[in-house]
Amino acid sequence: MRLIRLVPPPSTRRGPLLLAGLMLAVGAAAAVLAIVAPSRRDEATAVLAVVSGLGLGVGAGMLAQTLRVRRDEGGEDLVRLLSPALDDAYLLLLRPRLRGVPADLEALLVGPPGVRAIVARRWQGRYRVRGHGWEYDAHGRRGWIRCITNPSFEAGAARNAVVGWVHAELGESNVPIEATIAFPSRLSHVVLEEPDVEVVTAENAPWWANRIGRVQRMDAALVVAFADAVVTESRRQATAPSARPTPRPPRVRRA
Repeated sequence: MRLIRLVPPPSTRRGPLLLAGLMLAVGAAAAVLAIVAPSRRDEATAVLAVVSGLGLGVGAGMLAQTLRVRRDEGGEDLVRLLSPALDDAYLLLLRPRLRGVPADLEALLVGPPGVRAIVARRWQGRYRVRGHGWEYDAHGRRGWIRCITNPSFEAGAARNAVVGWVHAELGESNVPIEATIAFPSRLSHVVLEEPDVEVVTAENAPWWANRIGRVQRMDAALVVAFADAVVTESRRQATAPSARPTPRPPRVRRA
């Protein structure tokens, strides 16, 4: 699978690193004071020991979390999910930015079977989808609980927005575009009971890739035109100044 990263995420680790270092310093200082404090000050020594433990523990945890490369940063987990199952006939456009398209559109997968508008969800736990209904396994007596958000509706909205953008940008109305929900995390376990949208997980990715590859609905010229338009628009949106909201006129109270 070929890959184009359109909008790389900015690195923002400097602040958390400084805060983690400060917590470690406070914890170390409290530990030193607790060791050298006179034994008759049992109460003060206990307080310093508590402060030391909190500072070192919180600081070490923050430092480990900050230094650890997030496996979902920049959609790299989605790349790891799809790349073993797809060959070079497919192109993954990661993090596209298109006018009028929801920001949670994670990627566009383009290939002979058409376009997949992918919305990623990195949920942890066990879920079930039946039709367009999503439920969470709460275990115990509570059983399955309906999810507050609905990925099927969100993926459908993203797909419809991409369809509208393609029609406005390319003047094409016959580009085959399907909604797809991806669960890149291995901590996500999804029970599929005839969902109304495509769902790809770490467990069914090879089967999903084989199923969509059976139908050839997009020729090479249209693939190139679509990918070029997405790349051009995404780079334009990334460099464009942020739009300022139009100020509302002041309210006038009637006497």
